[in-house]
Amino acid sequence: MRPSAIGQRRIKFMATAIPTQTEKCKGAMLATAIGDALGWPNEPRSRNRAKKPKTNDHFVEWTRSCSNPRWHDEKILPGEYSDDTQMTLSVSRSIIAGDWEKFFTEKELPFWLTYERGGGGALLKAAKSCNKKKVLLWQSNFTQGYFNAGGNGAAMRILPHVIAGAKTPDIHTLMLNAIKNTLITHGHPRAFLGATCYAYALEYLLRKENVLEYGELVTAVIDGQKIWGANPNPDVFGDWLDVARQHRDYEYATEWVNTRTHMVKQLEYIRDSLKKGLMLDDTKVLTELECFGKVNGAGDVAALAAIYLASRYANNPSLGIKVPAFSFGADTDTIASITGGLLGMLSGMNWIPPEWRVVQDYNCLIQMTELLLADNKKEATKAEVSEAKTQDGDWRNSPIGKIQLVDSKNVPNGKYGIVIIRKWQTALGQTLYTKEAELYDNGPQSNDQTTLYDFAAHSPSKTKAIWSQMPSTAPVQKSIPQNVALSKLKRQFVLDGDSIAALLGNPQFKKKITVGKMLKIVRALIESDEASDILAKQFEVEQSIVDLLKAYVIE
Repeated sequence: MRPSAIGQRRIKFMATAIPTQTEKCKGAMLATAIGDALGWPNEPRSRNRAKKPKTNDHFVEWTRSCSNPRWHDEKILPGEYSDDTQMTLSVSRSIIAGDWEKFFTEKELPFWLTYERGGGGALLKAAKSCNKKKVLLWQSNFTQGYFNAGGNGAAMRILPHVIAGAKTPDIHTLMLNAIKNTLITHGHPRAFLGATCYAYALEYLLRKENVLEYGELVTAVIDGQKIWGANPNPDVFGDWLDVARQHRDYEYATEWVNTRTHMVKQLEYIRDSLKKGLMLDDTKVLTELECFGKVNGAGDVAALAAIYLASRYANNPSLGIKVPAFSFGADTDTIASITGGLLGMLSGMNWIPPEWRVVQDYNCLIQMTELLLADNKKEATKAEVSEAKTQDGDWRNSPIGKIQLVDSKNVPNGKYGIVIIRKWQTALGQTLYTKEAELYDNGPQSNDQTTLYDFAAHSPSKTKAIWSQMPSTAPVQKSIPQNVALSKLKRQFVLDGDSIAALLGNPQFKKKITVGKMLKIVRALIESDEASDILAKQFEVEQSIVDLLKAYVIE
């Protein structure tokens, strides 16, 4: 189905009333999560058991094939979101905490590894580096993959910076924070410029006090290229720039300029395309913007696609989110998420249909927005947390604040054991799912590693010591049968019967690739930390093939 045909029977045009800035910020936060939840089942990396997901106007329940901590099927409930919204809330908490860079790198990113859902490679590597090595990737000995990481994992979490600065407009501080946030996980100009361009577009819509003209947003972003496209300030990022200049795959300053120039040309293409009006073909435009190509997960691609869609569907935000969410082959969750951010920032929240208001953590998203807008964010948060703690529940400590156990269920791990999925809730209402493997064994099982459940049961005075012991993922029992043993020191490529069937049934795998080349890619995935796009280029295959094989590599 062509994206432009989705939901045509339900088109509703918006009234011209301009939402308040508070309404805009709440709408942006909610629509970010809505787009994420709507698009996640359709993302190429989602591992959705359904071979052909259907187009829907509502959230769906779906089954996800997971490899961490061991292979199992996980039921994803209607409206549940992925890492896009998780990271948005993580950045929000970090800003509220005060020293956001320190809190994000020392608390949020390491802790996110215990509950992450669908995290991308660059984000996972950065989080593991912060957790295990206590160092940012650009400060480590593994910078090549970092400076080649140009994904949209940075753009997707920039919204909280815009909301936090709503009452004190300063576009240059916003751009500075967007760059600071991006460099924590990504090093390529495509990631930086995708984040700054998206932040600039959000800020423009936040400050817009009258009706947005058709195509106005695109023109505004083109006119603002010297702001969002400015090189990182050497007075602030001098050390980082020194490392970037040593990168051998490309000359950094040149790559930055080339990326910005390409983005402006794409924006001009969008501007010209919008003039076609009803004759506009979404699929053609999104294809030209590289949404279905090898770089469909790039930061600039996501930002440009979102700006196009928000401009095209400014009068129909529901359809504007559904188009990218069901553009199969694109990075559906992230593009739908940041498109939602723009449309929500333009239209507020009154347009959101009832069936979308069941998105996971609806009240938490509203509350987090209010805290970001508060004059004294810390004090406002303390009051909200204190009120939550007066309610019934066994509250425990975590690096990001108080949490309580809500539910627990077991799912099978083939014939070898079970995976325990625990549902937690933070004091501010965010839902977290953690997992732990238990393997069948005739003898007593032992485990000397600290799990999230163990961690949460300890007193605040022991938090720091216990956090240093926590694994980045749920632990595997030590008493593993020899034939299924997992080395803690080496990755493995693991397939069971169901996994083989899923792999053979995947249309991406049916593309032309030899067994020898496939094995070489698997070996590279096991032995190196190279990003998927780099391996795809090395072995001359599409990145989707590498991502598909990567899903079966476990540590």
